[in-house]
Amino acid sequence: MLKKFMELLNQQNMREQSQGFMEFFKYAVGMQLQLAVMADELQGVRQQLSQLQEKQPKQVKENLMNKVEHIQEKITDLSECLSAIKDHLVETAAQAVSAFKEKGKSEMCRVAQKGNSGVKLALADYSERLTGGDAGLPKDSEL
Repeated sequence: MLKKFMELLNQQNMREQSQGFMEFFKYAVGMQLQLAVMADELQGVRQQLSQLQEKQPKQVKENLMNKVEHIQEKITDLSECLSAIKDHLVETAAQAVSAFKEKGKSEMCRVAQKGNSGVKLALADYSERLTGGDAGLPKDSEL
């Protein structure tokens, strides 16, 4: 459906809208891929932490394991949100194509604009959650 919507936008000389819509979609997909990489890396960290030598204080090991678990939960949450955004974009594309067939270009634009409202803000918020703050990582003083 995305391909059909992109073709329709291009046929209507709406290349800028087509590019903007696909940028949203690609951004969401790219962020999900980054989250998958982060999840894999955290799994490796968990394995390394479980193999810490006995001379490490138990509290340090437990604290680190809790931090890793917290980060993994955030990654899962963000991945689910990004999946919902992708689904929303696909649904918006389907509704816009249907609106064009039924009522023409102006209705398609209205449906697409309504469907896209808030997506950019949501993506920026999710990006901030990934890159902003300390993401729950322990400070040196906590080690």
